[in-house]
Amino acid sequence: MGIEKTYPRIRRRLGRFIGYIQLVRPFTLVAPILAGIFGVLTPIHNIGFNHFLTAVYVGVTLALAQGAGQCLNQYADVELDKIVKPYRPLPSGLISREEALGLAWLLAMFSVARAFTISTFFGLTVLALLFFAVFYSLAPFSPRRVHPLVNVGWMALSRGFLPMLAVWSVYGDLSKAWEYSILTFLWVLGFQSTKDIGDVKGDKQFGIKTVPASYGHTGLRIMMIICTVLYGILAISFRVYIMLLLIPLAVVAIFSIKKKTITENTVSWTIFYVSLALIYVFMFIGNRL
Repeated sequence: MGIEKTYPRIRRRLGRFIGYIQLVRPFTLVAPILAGIFGVLTPIHNIGFNHFLTAVYVGVTLALAQGAGQCLNQYADVELDKIVKPYRPLPSGLISREEALGLAWLLAMFSVARAFTISTFFGLTVLALLFFAVFYSLAPFSPRRVHPLVNVGWMALSRGFLPMLAVWSVYGDLSKAWEYSILTFLWVLGFQSTKDIGDVKGDKQFGIKTVPASYGHTGLRIMMIICTVLYGILAISFRVYIMLLLIPLAVVAIFSIKKKTITENTVSWTIFYVSLALIYVFMFIGNRL
């Protein structure tokens, strides 16, 4: 009773519309929404309605950019997904590649237009995020066939380092964002590759170099442990002790890389994505203690 069986059942009831929803992978939009809301509000001590409204706008903008990246990734990987995830909208034939590409560009253009209404720096940062999202999947800059560490490092920059700067830039002092950006970068660097555990067969066939495909479960665990240790050391060094609350989740993730959830992903990946949102929540709380 996993997502492989649930997708077709939902489609029979809701038709093609649900295919577009599935393309953006709604669960992955939760982290950018919460990052926008809590990240933008972190530097503000007296939060007003306009502050909150802007924070919501920022979260939605980041989520739209994330959705664009998800659509493009599935557009680029349709042949790979026929092997590892044939139930998805494109390999199953529910949505065409042209439709997926059109939705991706629509989301990208809307997110950029909305971003520049917030600030020039935020708009430029969202443009940078979209560059990383687009060329993660598409030639000529895609890092996926270069080296596993280049692959995951690319993701750590776009999902860890840059978003933190983006949200802090709205109301805060960027000089105070670097420490959190580094911590988030390390978190993504260590745990993003849990997404690739179920794709090893297809990744090897198509020459995509991920940590699990290149180094196996042992290599992935070693990388997770190293990044967790560095994360903990830096959190103490930066005196942001509340961030240490993520360490127990990291430990659970390290020992759960083979355990699947009812979705298409593992327990480790689910923990990673939840923790990515919690970084911003803890940052918000920590700045008020």
